[in-house]
Amino acid sequence: MSERHDVLIVGGGLVGASLAIALDRLGRDVGLLEASPAGELPAVFDQRNLSFAAATINALTALGVMQKLSMAPGPIRRIHVSRAGDFGRVQLDAADYDRPWFGQVVVARDFGQALESRLQELPRLRRYRPMRFLGLGEVIDGYRQVRVADDSGERMLLARLVVGADGTSSGVRDALGIEVDRHDFQQTLFVARVRSQRAPDGTAWERFTDTGPTALLPRGDRHFGTVHGVARDQAEAVMALDDTAWLQRLQQAIGWRAGRLLDSGPRSAYPLIQVLARALVGERTVLLGNAAQTIHPLGAQGFNLGLRDALTLAELLEVEGDAGSDALLRSYVARREEDRRQTVAFSGGLARLTSNPAPLLRPLRSLGLVAAQRASVQSMLVGGAMGFRGDVPRLCRGEAA
Repeated sequence: MSERHDVLIVGGGLVGASLAIALDRLGRDVGLLEASPAGELPAVFDQRNLSFAAATINALTALGVMQKLSMAPGPIRRIHVSRAGDFGRVQLDAADYDRPWFGQVVVARDFGQALESRLQELPRLRRYRPMRFLGLGEVIDGYRQVRVADDSGERMLLARLVVGADGTSSGVRDALGIEVDRHDFQQTLFVARVRSQRAPDGTAWERFTDTGPTALLPRGDRHFGTVHGVARDQAEAVMALDDTAWLQRLQQAIGWRAGRLLDSGPRSAYPLIQVLARALVGERTVLLGNAAQTIHPLGAQGFNLGLRDALTLAELLEVEGDAGSDALLRSYVARREEDRRQTVAFSGGLARLTSNPAPLLRPLRSLGLVAAQRASVQSMLVGGAMGFRGDVPRLCRGEAA
């Protein structure tokens, strides 16, 4: 007989694992389908630096995850934004908004280990690992069939609600036949840990160029997390640079704001392609996180947006008896519409604008940077950057569940 769950989450990465923890609080019968075997973290938990918005910190603290981090996160107390070749800049200080910080920087691997530690404390959670998602079957008596496979062969699981949290190349999305809109930014983002002459003081430096953003993010280990966007056709050459040439390239891109860059850890490269699902739900099925929208990392909103997806769904499951009802799925789509639309428009639009080399856009961008220093504009930017956009889930607002 097939095993049955209220909710079956496909994907044990950042969003899927966070949703499993949130649903355990509700006493729901949850299954978590994971490609990685026990004792191994998913590949997404690498040396990337995750910038958690204040709303995300609130939620992950309430879920007991932040307390599991082995390394103290780096607070972002100030944000400094400029563009090469343009005048004007944007400077934001959390103290001006009576906040200790706008967000915090966490290493993805450390976050993965914290999530794993928290998942191990959930006695009701059924973890299927390693297991592959093969496809969706029929809906029978209110349960969706899910075809899966492990070393012992194929089998069928049943769930009132199937959650596709399986990333940009989502098998659940494909099984639903949901088409996507893709935009290739023709950029590759390099990520590394760097040490500078001056230790981080809570300032996040971001500088836009024609080939993408370069940023230094304050980590909690006296290093910076750097991201550096390059044109796609330059990516192989940049990856081939030795450390000295790589640091020189970074120094030229970001300037001397943090002093001389002294050394760098290994580099990882990620092509920047926006992928937006044209629908978020199917019969007894919903898409979350990168399966629903993979966005440009400018503004560091990707995981923050995906976590709000997960926590909105958890909130709805708190009051709806049937986990996969049409009413619940309609409510989910309605509640996520504004936040999703605004965040996608902000990250994608800003990426296109700031990397466009057209000379006529330079004065317009410069005027925009000047205008962004106005208090009314800054308040809007700060609210979005901190994750308080649209219908914000309760845990993100810092309210008790």
